[in-house]
Amino acid sequence: MALAVKNAPEATAQSPFDRLAVSSLVGLVYVLAAVGIVYNAIPAVWAQTVAPVLNPIMSGFLMVVAMIAAAGVLGWVGLRLVNFQPAHGLKGGIFVAFIGLAGIALSTWLVGEFFEWALSHWPNAWPVGAVITVAAGLAQLYFFFRWFFRPQTEESLIAFEDQGWFSATAYKKSQGLRVRRGTMLGILIMAGCGIWVLTIGHKTLVYGVAENANHWFVRIPFTDLHLQLLRDVRFSVPLLLTALTLWFMWRVVNWPTFADFLIATEAELNKVSWTTRKRLYQDTIVVLTTVVLMTIFLFVVDLTWGFLLSRVGVLHTDTTSQPTQGDKEQPW
Repeated sequence: MALAVKNAPEATAQSPFDRLAVSSLVGLVYVLAAVGIVYNAIPAVWAQTVAPVLNPIMSGFLMVVAMIAAAGVLGWVGLRLVNFQPAHGLKGGIFVAFIGLAGIALSTWLVGEFFEWALSHWPNAWPVGAVITVAAGLAQLYFFFRWFFRPQTEESLIAFEDQGWFSATAYKKSQGLRVRRGTMLGILIMAGCGIWVLTIGHKTLVYGVAENANHWFVRIPFTDLHLQLLRDVRFSVPLLLTALTLWFMWRVVNWPTFADFLIATEAELNKVSWTTRKRLYQDTIVVLTTVVLMTIFLFVVDLTWGFLLSRVGVLHTDTTSQPTQGDKEQPW
């Protein structure tokens, strides 16, 4: 007698990279490595090999071209590694991981700076401050990774990415165009004024002409080591601020909640009945004439009542008293 046997489906092995937290951290490492190659390694190698044998202008131009080409290649490789379809929530996870680790690094550095200052009068006590600083950093890393690997965090990262901050897709792109463009123009003007004041007006980013004076270094507490965070601050900071402004300007007008508000605003403006040029001219003359007549009327009333009340003794004007030498205002 033959029996039908139902074969159970084979369970596929789960890869650690299937977890959003793991893939986000790996993606962050790749992004930071790519930025380091493009932003630090290429200029350093170029300065030692190509720059001495070329004209400075030509060398700078070719170096920028090489950096852009390297950024394009590394970006294509990164997309190829995820088959040009990043996992849902991966971009949000990379961003949150970067912000979290950067915040931990900053807070640990502040703790180290504080203990280095507090223990400056006891030279032999610096190991205590160093141990406390390292312990504070490790404790923050532990709690961050514990939170980052929770299943609820994965849902939060997906919801955060679904808000559209990491997508170039426009939201209802054919609606509210005038109000959206006006909002983008206002953001661009405000950011442009801030960048202009920072770079040209107050010259905040101009440190000097000495070697490495225009690079941003941070000293590691309790050591003599310096970590370079940015090269060519006078150029990199304005470029970074401009890029962030353009991205924020584009995304904020395509954020569904704010975009719907702008669309509704333009819809209400379209309902406004604008006056004609002739009617506007007539109404302006009426308003100005009324203001002038009311001004003359109030002036006459003020003079009349002042004269009448002073004649009947209600108002008293003392014109005989003169300020004495002691009443004169003393200079500061």
